[in-house]
Amino acid sequence: MNSMEYAGFPPNIIAYNTLITGFGKISNMDSAQCLFQKLKTVGIEPDETTFRSMIEGWGRANNYREAERYYMELKMLGFKPNSSNLYTMLSLQAKHNDEECACKTIDDMIKIGCQYSSILSILLQAYERAGRIQMVPLILKGSLYEHVLVNQTSCSVLVMAYVKHCLVDDAIEILFEKRWRDSYFEDNLYHLLICSCKESGHYESAVKIYSHMPKPNEKPNLHITGTMIDIYSIMGQYSEAKDLYLKLKSSGIELDMILFSIVVRMYAKAGSVTDACSVLDTMDKQKNIVPDIYLFRDMLRIYQKCGMVDKLSDLYYKILKSGVDWDQEMYNCVINCCARALPVDELSRLYDGMLQRGFAPNTITFNIMLDVYGKSGLFKKAKKVFYTAKRRGLIDVISYNTIISAYGQGKRLKDMKSTVQKMEFSGFSVSLEAYNSMLDAYGKEGQMECFKSVLQRMKESNCASDNYTYNIMINIYGERGWIEEVTAVLEELRVCGLGPDLCSYNTLIKAYGIAGMVEEAVELMKEMRGKDIRPDKITYVNLINALKRNDKFLEAVKWSLWMKQMGL
Repeated sequence: MNSMEYAGFPPNIIAYNTLITGFGKISNMDSAQCLFQKLKTVGIEPDETTFRSMIEGWGRANNYREAERYYMELKMLGFKPNSSNLYTMLSLQAKHNDEECACKTIDDMIKIGCQYSSILSILLQAYERAGRIQMVPLILKGSLYEHVLVNQTSCSVLVMAYVKHCLVDDAIEILFEKRWRDSYFEDNLYHLLICSCKESGHYESAVKIYSHMPKPNEKPNLHITGTMIDIYSIMGQYSEAKDLYLKLKSSGIELDMILFSIVVRMYAKAGSVTDACSVLDTMDKQKNIVPDIYLFRDMLRIYQKCGMVDKLSDLYYKILKSGVDWDQEMYNCVINCCARALPVDELSRLYDGMLQRGFAPNTITFNIMLDVYGKSGLFKKAKKVFYTAKRRGLIDVISYNTIISAYGQGKRLKDMKSTVQKMEFSGFSVSLEAYNSMLDAYGKEGQMECFKSVLQRMKESNCASDNYTYNIMINIYGERGWIEEVTAVLEELRVCGLGPDLCSYNTLIKAYGIAGMVEEAVELMKEMRGKDIRPDKITYVNLINALKRNDKFLEAVKWSLWMKQMGL
């Protein structure tokens, strides 16, 4: 400015306004104020732009009183504020709790011809930034409120903002009072509101909005119902979720893949795997449903829980044909769920393919492959899996239990013993499962000194026996006709409060048969009935064999006929 005057140019309002605007943008309002005051000394009257710039500058400096003073002076001189001035004033009024003046600012915006939708947007933005959106219902009135009630776009903007900030009752009131009619738009709006509540974790609000929805005259909305089923499932309100699904199903609406996924997951979470299977059967009848990778994984888990081996096998090959791109979780899921449904060669191919693609098996997958290879006698592969898991730090006590059991069942007693030592060396306590595997292996191989040594180790380590332990002991002693030892085990069972279970009785009947104690074996059947333990096929087979072994052929025939009548 000084250079301009020195060069002989008279001062003008444009130059002053430019400088005032510049100082305002960097929040240097002391310099801007000095320039404003200097205008009068040089005989220049401030114009509309001058006042607008001063309002913006004081607004950036968050000085509400100064901004308000210039705003009032601007209007008093007959000038009009621009949209930026109005937004600045609303923002300051929102920050400084001046709702009365905010209402006046909105009236000014209406008077100068601002669009109602723009006014609403500015109002919401100002109060959102101030963190005081709850004050908007008190400000929103008059013609602006009337506009919201008749304009579906503005109505949706407002209720979405209300729901976002947990003003659900205010949103419901707007939706109740609205005057526009568009069922398709309204359904989409309700769905958006419910989804917004779900994403923010406000499930009770979603339920509240849904309960205030207009009841459909025709069929329920598929997408809204699906979202509500998911929300009720998250909340653990499974009866409400099931009711919604059954109503939707009875309405005759064709369900889509997303809805099926939600319902299957809901039943699985509720523990109703049979119902989940029923839903999957319904889905199979709709030929147009193509599951995605997430639904495929849910299907695998459901069929596994239901023990549907054939379904798992069929689904596995269906997944292969679907062309879905497998990720790490898919490999883990398929191996975990299909271990009993697929041939060992196919599982091995899957596991190798997973490693080749750079995916990481989890601990469960490693343990399953250990079990599969061990039971198939593929001990080299089992050992390789074990050491791969160990290198990756994914070995747990179940891993040791699994490979110890595999070695025991495969009569590889040296490997079993060395693995138990490695288990202890790695910081794991020898588990009850490992002890049971050793007892079973040593007993069946007739290594009774080792068998007794394991029992002694269990006592020294205070490892409590379970029914399986006692059943192993009864079986091993019974095979040798050591009835005294069997009796001692039974007494120990009773003392510790466990008592014989079905497996115990089956083993005892077999042992008594070997020892020629047929009457005692028959008495055990009566004892089982007295304890409400229902005999199974193994019970009858063991008793019949015991009778035959001791030349009680007529009795054996009677029990055989009885077994057939029982449908076993």
